[in-house]
Amino acid sequence: MSSPGSSSTSRVSVEEQAPLPKPADPAAKLSSDEIAPLSGNPFFHVVLSKSHVRRSCLMGPSKDLVDILPFAEVPTVLKCGGESWDMVYRGHAPGRKFFDGGWRKFVKANCLVEGDACVFELMANSDEKIVFEVQILRGDVPKVFFKRDRIGESEQKPIVID
Repeated sequence: MSSPGSSSTSRVSVEEQAPLPKPADPAAKLSSDEIAPLSGNPFFHVVLSKSHVRRSCLMGPSKDLVDILPFAEVPTVLKCGGESWDMVYRGHAPGRKFFDGGWRKFVKANCLVEGDACVFELMANSDEKIVFEVQILRGDVPKVFFKRDRIGESEQKPIVID
């Protein structure tokens, strides 16, 4: 027992400490609702709008990611939920860079709608092949937020919380 004014330290041997939990295995198969931790690779995210999910849907990486991707037409794979979708990254296109020839199939297969979000983590990046691991976050965002004259974008259209 320590007396007032003296310090006391308690020591625990390494053998007595509880083992640390093992880190999550990023390769482990998750159920479709589960979110996996990102591995530290570059990524971009997008909340899907009408232009991403309608008939002439388009998707492309963020400007930050475009800067590290090849300035070329490169076969690309999106992996999600144990399945994969082949498409082409059009990195040489003037203006916005985008995925072609498969994004619509990805949208349909995963029942993506306006308000859902996708996180695209870059897993492989070369002139021969680009691979993204995609996580889908289902969103129930009210359609009013997708209209052109959005609430909260001006003093005339404030967001009102009751």
